[in-house]
Amino acid sequence: MTTFKCLAWSLTCTSLVYFCNCEDSIASVIERLDQFEEELLDNKDDMIRMEKRILNIINGAKTSLRAELKENIGDKVREAMAEILQGESLQDMVKTQVVSELRHLKQGYHQMKRQIHHVSKELKDFQDETSVFHETVLKKARVGNRENSSDVSVKYRHRLEIELQKCEVTTADLKADIKRCMTLNETCQFPKQKHKTTFTVHHASPATQNDTSTSGSPVLTSLMTTQRLPVSTTSVTTQGRQEERSRILIAPRWSSTQHQFRQLNIHSNSLSVYQYLTMKNVLSVAYVAKTRKLLIGLNNPRKIVSSALDTSHVTVLREGVQTYGMAVDEERDIVFMTTDFPRHSISRMSTQGKDFTTIVNLSNYGNWPSGITLDNKRKKIYGCNGGKLFMVTYDGQGLATLATGNGMYAVTLDQTAGVLYYNNDKKLMKMTVSNNVSTEVTTLTARSCNMRLYRGTIYYGGCGPPIVGAVDVTYNTLEYTLQSVGMEGVDHVHLCLIP
Repeated sequence: MTTFKCLAWSLTCTSLVYFCNCEDSIASVIERLDQFEEELLDNKDDMIRMEKRILNIINGAKTSLRAELKENIGDKVREAMAEILQGESLQDMVKTQVVSELRHLKQGYHQMKRQIHHVSKELKDFQDETSVFHETVLKKARVGNRENSSDVSVKYRHRLEIELQKCEVTTADLKADIKRCMTLNETCQFPKQKHKTTFTVHHASPATQNDTSTSGSPVLTSLMTTQRLPVSTTSVTTQGRQEERSRILIAPRWSSTQHQFRQLNIHSNSLSVYQYLTMKNVLSVAYVAKTRKLLIGLNNPRKIVSSALDTSHVTVLREGVQTYGMAVDEERDIVFMTTDFPRHSISRMSTQGKDFTTIVNLSNYGNWPSGITLDNKRKKIYGCNGGKLFMVTYDGQGLATLATGNGMYAVTLDQTAGVLYYNNDKKLMKMTVSNNVSTEVTTLTARSCNMRLYRGTIYYGGCGPPIVGAVDVTYNTLEYTLQSVGMEGVDHVHLCLIP
């Protein structure tokens, strides 16, 4: 009998020792969870400090870039650039470059901010799950204490080990996100070095400067020796760094059958098929650089649609509107357009198609209005309606006829020089806006439907033969044909410059 009593005491002591060991393991696990929570909070503080450092780096980069540009651009550089640019403002060119680089910096910063927001959200979710699990563990520990069951303790211990493994995986993901943020920080510093490389000017011989003068427009290299440039036709390949260079999108105008848009690559003077857009009844095309989207005016049915550059999907912005010309003021997020329906007028809306309104009724002014261009500094609109070149302010005041002629459909503005270029039938005309005096520049191969000025060269879409023509108005005022556009049954083409 005494033997059985000792055996019972031995079993009781053994179970108590085993359970105490399990309780020690649970306490250790809870302590590790607290340590993980502290590490996660430290990681979040590090990310907040990193965001502040990146903001300071961006602000410092802006200040440094402005200071370095002022130091590096001297009188000799201004004289040399003045000879190269022939009227184009060096300040405007530098401002454009700086704005472009700062826009890339801003995009990188917003991308980093989104990543940090995503990481913070994951961290909060993990903290919530950890708190719930923490409470569950304590509750189960109390239940286990009451039940005094070694099997329950083993089961919860195994579950704790699984949850700890999940915690380690989540911590590794957070560390990887922090590493990506540090990589983005280094990327934000790259445009600063790029600015240093771009605007470091070395002393060169006169011959070197003459060679540089033709590099502003890639098609001008062979322009001095010939009027006709050979053009290679290739297919559009995968979007890459080279395809981000300036190009002209060519749309079939008034075509009743569907055609793929064409793409003229200015940097290589090659024509290719644009793989994303296939449309018919196109009346006008414009480009919004801020959102990198096309605005397209269509007929039958009458509407204005929007499309990204890398997709065939279109979004209807406005129905019941027929427009022959559009121009975008990106600083004010306004699209101005000449409309033929519901009435002859100039109207406006936001780049998202909102707040559509007519600013001036042209029903009694003559033929339907066509081409349009903007002077966003002076808030003026210049347009053609077939027989007149006219001007009106952004708010529809001061409508005035600047010139008259025949077949006047295209107009563009050199805002820096204060010169308007427009067509009068097949003649290319220019007008100084300060005195409204017009002079003939040259005779075009075909009547222009629309035109765009880019780096001293006017590119125009021809009516009759569907061609893309160009006129160098900076150097020798030389007119030449870049390419005949092979679209069966198309007599008119519309151009849209994508810088």
